[in-house]
Amino acid sequence: MRSLAPIPLASWLAACCLASCATTSTAGPAAAPRPAPSAKEGIPARPADADADVAYYRERAAALVSESTIEVARTNFARMRRGRMYLSGQVAAAETGKQIALTQAFDKGDNQAIVDITGNILPDDQADIRAHMLRAVALRRLGRTKEADFHREAAIGLIESIVGGGDGRSFDTAWTVYRVKEEYEVMKSRGYLVDRQSLTHHDKRDFDILDAHKPDGSETFRAHFDITELFAEEGRAFSRR
Repeated sequence: MRSLAPIPLASWLAACCLASCATTSTAGPAAAPRPAPSAKEGIPARPADADADVAYYRERAAALVSESTIEVARTNFARMRRGRMYLSGQVAAAETGKQIALTQAFDKGDNQAIVDITGNILPDDQADIRAHMLRAVALRRLGRTKEADFHREAAIGLIESIVGGGDGRSFDTAWTVYRVKEEYEVMKSRGYLVDRQSLTHHDKRDFDILDAHKPDGSETFRAHFDITELFAEEGRAFSRR
């Protein structure tokens, strides 16, 4: 079903533990604050096809509730992630609170709590990579293998929809993300811990640059993430406040 190598689960879990699973920030432990585009810089108009992708996200999210791997195969996860970004109210205090609770449950090794909390997160956000993966881990530990397989496949589908178009090593081969927390899940899935994040502009596009290393010190990596659409949407949200 998957076209690329599967997520190295042991590496992902090790990075999760060392990074405390990106505790209270949706962006991750090393996320740097950045200003939204100002009105003077000129915020692009919302894309004409944004509402179509919002509708696609809603349709796919409803289908994925069935926890059928067939629905994973039917899903264009890149389009689904983009639709979730344009869905209003994606970042809220309630979401932050759930993510904090999820981190606490993971740190305690409370598998049933992880299942309960992710059961509250995913109905509102089927594009949450971390929720799918931690739910998969907890369900497997509880012996619920079929359910665990579904959530692991969903997490793999989401991550592969990011990394399938390049290697992330340059501006030309950057990975496109629609939420900052996707950047950190990609890095964890490859066994990296993030040291720093910076924002840069290149050839009329916006990029997050993440410098990261392997926990054993064997390798470093500078990852490029194209956030042009995300940055513009953040600017539109900021201008509406």
